Amino acid sequence: MPRLVIFTDLDGTLLDASTYSAAPARAAMDALAAHHAAIVFCSAKTAAEQRALREQLGLTTTPFIVENGSAIFVPDAAGLPVQQWRASETAPKERQFVLGVGARAVREAIRGAARATGCEVTGYADLSAAEIAASTGLSGAAAQRASQRDFSETLVGDFSAAAWPAFLRELSAGGLCARAGGRFYTVTGGAADKGHAVQILRELYAREGGQPILAVGLGDSANDASLLGAVDRGYLLPRPDGTFAELTINGLQRVGRPGPRGWEEAIVDLLSSL
Repeated sequence: MPRLVIFTDLDGTLLDASTYSAAPARAAMDALAAHHAAIVFCSAKTAAEQRALREQLGLTTTPFIVENGSAIFVPDAAGLPVQQWRASETAPKERQFVLGVGARAVREAIRGAARATGCEVTGYADLSAAEIAASTGLSGAAAQRASQRDFSETLVGDFSAAAWPAFLRELSAGGLCARAGGRFYTVTGGAADKGHAVQILRELYAREGGQPILAVGLGDSANDASLLGAVDRGYLLPRPDGTFAELTINGLQRVGRPGPRGWEEAIVDLLSSL
């Protein structure tokens, strides 16, 4: 049996879109643990957010991909061959590989694009933790972690303004990428990419274990397209209203329920097929 490596989005996928709870997926996670599967977060969430969630769910020995593929963090306990990577700047006993650019450069480019197009945008850096909590439903502590962006900026507000398409074109011309998630846009360096980060980790796992890797991806939005296209088996979960993101990926399987219950459904299907 190949080594299972599960690459999963978080909000709206492993986590409920409203409560941010992973509880309904707990049994499926335990079943994966029994198969010695690695569960790798691949999300727009920050390193601070993901570290707290990994601690809560007991997944502290696996790598994680942050801020829409802007960086990969690998703990020493993962046992992957990353000795040549830089030591993490934010946590001991971790190595990091950066694909994106720093948050300061991203925010400067956002301000420039806003001036050039007359588009009014608000980012997390413009908000207090209390305001982020009010707009997301996160707790105060979780909102504070969400604001600790190292490689990106999250934009909130009305994205239907007439100047919005011009604003996005200006960002792209400046080498940045704005991707729509479940509710907000995340702006990163153009080289940041979930699928590229997944491919890097796939190759590391194959080198480390000396056995075949079965890479599995789970996501719920267009923001997960590159993730789902970089795995051997991809599962697309519905949005909370039951609709699906319009993705065209060979072999992509659609799941009946959203959030962690759909995540469990996908894992049950996966394990029953092996």
